[in-house]
Amino acid sequence: MTQGSLTTPVPHSQENRRNDIQGLRAIAVGTVVAFHAGLPVPGGFLGVDVFFVISGFVITAMLGREWAKSQTIRFSTFYARRFRRLTPALALLVVGVVALSALIASPMGDQQNTAKTGIGALLLSANIVIAQTTGGYFDAPAAANPLLNTWSLSVEEQFYLIFPLVLFLGWKLAKKKRTKHAPVFLVGMVGLISFAIAMVESTGRAIPLLPTWLSGFYGPTSRAWEFAAGAILALFAHKIEPLIKKNIGLALGVLGIAGLVSSLYLVTDATIWPGPLTILPVVSTVCLLVAGYCESNAVSKFLGRSPFVHIGNISYSLYLWHWPFIVFALILWPTTPGVAALAAIASILPSLVSYRWLEQPIRNLRNVRKKKMTFIVAITMVPPIVLALGLWSAADHGFWNQRVQQFVASVQPLHAGNAAGCNKSIAPSERKPTTCVWNANGSGTPVYLVGDSHADHLSEAVIAATTQLDQPLTIATANACPFNDVYFSSTAAPRSSCRQFVQKTLQWFKQQPPGIVIVSASSVYWNSKVFSAGLTPNTMTRDLETKRANLKAGLTSTVKQLEATGNRVVLVQDVPYFASPYVSDPRQFSALKIASGQDLGTQMPRDFADKKQQAARTANALVAQNTGAFVLDLREFFCPKNLCRTQIGRTYLYRDDGHISIAAAEQLAPLFRKILA
Repeated sequence: MTQGSLTTPVPHSQENRRNDIQGLRAIAVGTVVAFHAGLPVPGGFLGVDVFFVISGFVITAMLGREWAKSQTIRFSTFYARRFRRLTPALALLVVGVVALSALIASPMGDQQNTAKTGIGALLLSANIVIAQTTGGYFDAPAAANPLLNTWSLSVEEQFYLIFPLVLFLGWKLAKKKRTKHAPVFLVGMVGLISFAIAMVESTGRAIPLLPTWLSGFYGPTSRAWEFAAGAILALFAHKIEPLIKKNIGLALGVLGIAGLVSSLYLVTDATIWPGPLTILPVVSTVCLLVAGYCESNAVSKFLGRSPFVHIGNISYSLYLWHWPFIVFALILWPTTPGVAALAAIASILPSLVSYRWLEQPIRNLRNVRKKKMTFIVAITMVPPIVLALGLWSAADHGFWNQRVQQFVASVQPLHAGNAAGCNKSIAPSERKPTTCVWNANGSGTPVYLVGDSHADHLSEAVIAATTQLDQPLTIATANACPFNDVYFSSTAAPRSSCRQFVQKTLQWFKQQPPGIVIVSASSVYWNSKVFSAGLTPNTMTRDLETKRANLKAGLTSTVKQLEATGNRVVLVQDVPYFASPYVSDPRQFSALKIASGQDLGTQMPRDFADKKQQAARTANALVAQNTGAFVLDLREFFCPKNLCRTQIGRTYLYRDDGHISIAAAEQLAPLFRKILA
């Protein structure tokens, strides 16, 4: 076996720990923490991608050294090392988070999601659990999951299950002289397939036969190429290292730092990820790893300085602990400025404790025989899983407390339209004729409820009103998709799906008997730069003034098209949003707070609510004035005497900060009956 053979992938110098890699870990964890703490680092979440590249490089180098010495890989030893390195600290985190969730978090899904995620994290599947429960990484429910950050740990552990087998097979083939390039070929094929999957998915197209839980933001198939990039670099180490002189290392280091810094500001939470732009931080990380082959260059020396190395040493623990601290701090002090950043700083203490007294002692155990390892696995896995199962069961049963059970039952359930499957971007023309139709044989004027989730949350009110008036009702709503004749996009509703839903539904109306169309949508589109809108695909914009003009023109077009087919249109002014400092989201009420029997309601000046929604309210009024539409304002119900409220008597009116509860919708029925009559 020669030094130049790819069966000996790592030169002797790589046996020494590289301080610059610890510094690079510090940079990676720092960007993630800064992003989660709300600091102005819009692309900070890409620190996870940096970790993936580093892991591919380090693990491949480690396995390469073992193969070079013994011509084999002891898989049981490798997996035992990985377990001791990662799982005890994770188990401690799960125990702490589950215990705090029982006291602080909401029993309306948050505690259940935390428990499920904790179990998933310990069983290497947190990314799958999160994708199926919490939803998208940037969606609102994700912010309430204190174990959301464990998704990347599960992805990395899934890599550890596969890549050693791929490398072992490659080295075996190379040893038999079938081809010395087998390791690079196999890892490269995995990387190319993964890269192709990521790029195809970034265009919005699904991969046939690929389960959704294996793809997308949380999917290992769309991330494996990042791990492979680091692995291939390690496989070529013996060829690359002799070529890296001080000046070349400096140039690559500067290029890598510039690429990472640029990435942090070119990438935002609206960027498709992983996607084409992900190439930049991955290539930048590779450049920094290559630069480190000559550690005397200024960039690598800078990364290898003591402060960076110390942060890099605790980077795993800091990554684990910072996010739960931020989530719990925001639950306890939602309106306190800078609380997320302070929580992130506070998380350094448990990170140091975990590293010093748990991670290091267990990691450095020697001569761990099978019996002792079995005991370590059992004592690590059983307590957190049992505790998580207990929280899951208690939350599902309302902690066996009548007040908690009644509150959850009145606030949590889906609205009738959503529960029936009518709140999806599926036009009525693509459904069975009887689907999403209530009182189909009613003799009165047909009624149609269209819009986004803020139309869906009126379901009970409109169903009750049309039933009493013997009118047939059809519901067609779609999340994050206003019933507006514009090109519209957001992270929750891609441009194509929302546009097609609106267009197909408007075409469907031409084939239906004329009636009364109730149009309702969230007012948030008019103020948030997360959403873009345009009258053509080329005029899509997030600029507020231009977007508002586009939305107003699109709403006017919608109303005129509906009226042209003989319909009368009712535009519903959005319900008040309880924004900071008047935050009152029932999902933030703990079981202890609900069980105490204290008044949970919040009051907010009507002027404050109107100011936040003024653009949408004014547009609805002007569109109605310029067409024949009627405006229905629900303010008199929610804001009597100019004071908006979240609770009437024992009835809580909201299911989150902007959607009303079923109980509230039921109390709106008389208003809709009056309008429809």
